[in-house]
Amino acid sequence: MIVLLLLLISAFASAKRTTFWQWTDPHVDLINECAGNKTKGAMFGNFDNSDTGCGCTPALLDSALDHMKGVDSEEGTPDFIFFTGDSPWGSTPIDSEAEIKAQLQKKYPDTPIYFCIGNHDVIGDMNPSGDDNKPLYHDTAELWGDYLDEDAKATFAASGWYSQKISEKVKLVVLNTEYYDYGNDEVLVGNTYVDGFAQYDWLRSELEKSKDAGEKVYLFGHIPPGYECGYANNPSGAGGEPGDLRPYMPDLFVRKFSDITDEFAEVIAVTIHGHEHIDTFRLVGEKSHHYSVPGMTSGYPRKNPSVRLWVHDLEEGEVPDYKQYHFDMINSNKDETPYWKETYVFSKQYGYNNTRREVLEDLLDRFAAEHADPSVSTVFAEHKVFYSSDTPVEYQPICDEWCQVQSLCDMNFGAVVQTFGNMMTTCLAWKGYELFSKNAEEEL
Repeated sequence: MIVLLLLLISAFASAKRTTFWQWTDPHVDLINECAGNKTKGAMFGNFDNSDTGCGCTPALLDSALDHMKGVDSEEGTPDFIFFTGDSPWGSTPIDSEAEIKAQLQKKYPDTPIYFCIGNHDVIGDMNPSGDDNKPLYHDTAELWGDYLDEDAKATFAASGWYSQKISEKVKLVVLNTEYYDYGNDEVLVGNTYVDGFAQYDWLRSELEKSKDAGEKVYLFGHIPPGYECGYANNPSGAGGEPGDLRPYMPDLFVRKFSDITDEFAEVIAVTIHGHEHIDTFRLVGEKSHHYSVPGMTSGYPRKNPSVRLWVHDLEEGEVPDYKQYHFDMINSNKDETPYWKETYVFSKQYGYNNTRREVLEDLLDRFAAEHADPSVSTVFAEHKVFYSSDTPVEYQPICDEWCQVQSLCDMNFGAVVQTFGNMMTTCLAWKGYELFSKNAEEEL
């Protein structure tokens, strides 16, 4: 194992380093469903609304912004806020987005806000390439286009994707991942094939332009490549029985995505998704990787809401660190007072001074070592706590040894597709056999 425990450089030591906030998956409850039911009068939402938990209330959104402003007083004004989609819980996408935008702009009137479309920000399971969603793309671009140039706003309005320069060195490239959503039947029957691959052609073109210009790209999308491991043992399942795994994207789209991101791995400074509601990351292809950021919702799987502060360098186009924060849902509702807590800082927790692919490869080696021998360290056990935003154990899906095998295979191979066999399936087969053999020996 290549040891990459470098001399820790504080993420806040350089004067060039500034920040940006990420919100994702608030599923804001404008119909007051989540503040009632089993947890009567819960100001901030609850875990108990149903097996899938709950969205977040406007009061919770407001408390998150107050917390962010408090952090800003120490870290400085953020360069921008990125909202990675999935706005509604029971109301229309545009109504939910308008409420969220109003709250964001109230506290951050002069801060650029950028948005990407989530699977719940389109019309149900309708064809994202179809006529029903075209007006919605236009309305969404109008709502979130305040800081987009004319070309970015036009492509957003037409298809849901866009790119936007934010400095001399850095460009945002924002995908509409609903074209690749395994949970949408229109995707599975091939109705998004043309637009989905057109978006990949556009993505490759944007990355080529940035390469030629000496720029770095922050690549954002809602749905990531990988598997729904976070929901495998959830009472509501993952579209099937507990323990079933479903990919987020069909293999043909994952393959193309990883081919492009591998080709331009030196151009892409960071790839960030939402959607999963849990804190994880994956290796992608042979050279790339992505981070999935946990959401503001307390639902599916039930977990504490969270927000993330990314540390970056706009002059160099680097994203070396992040700080994760979570909301204590139980005690906040009990006291009717919002309690936000720092969950961890990536650099301090793991001892790395960047968030690149080689760091995650090393970290996964450390995870695997502990999984094989729990006496090695506590790093994997701590990761599982962060994974669920420090949610009380009684509200979490059970993650036994097999669940942990699934999670490790997914982080290593869930977004790696090879011509001769799926790497995720191969990993599960070998690791599952090892676990079966170990348990059989212990029973003898």
